[in-house]
Amino acid sequence: MKRKESSNASLVNELEKEFVNEFHQLRKAHEMTQQEMADKANVIRETIARIENSITSPQVSTLLKILVPLGYTIKITKIDEK
Repeated sequence: MKRKESSNASLVNELEKEFVNEFHQLRKAHEMTQQEMADKANVIRETIARIENSITSPQVSTLLKILVPLGYTIKITKIDEK
């Protein structure tokens, strides 16, 4: 059982890193500073910085707040289809 838990934790960590990287790239592609992104998402700049620096894992509501101004949303997909 511990091996599976470790494997799941590793996968979650990998997916989180992938999300952070993609979010950062999207923000840069939209030529937005962290402050501009925060203003559009109605969060504080530190929230954007903490997400991009993998200091915090945002709640779903925060994910939506930061993705919608970029024209994105959250979609559930099977891991093997990613």
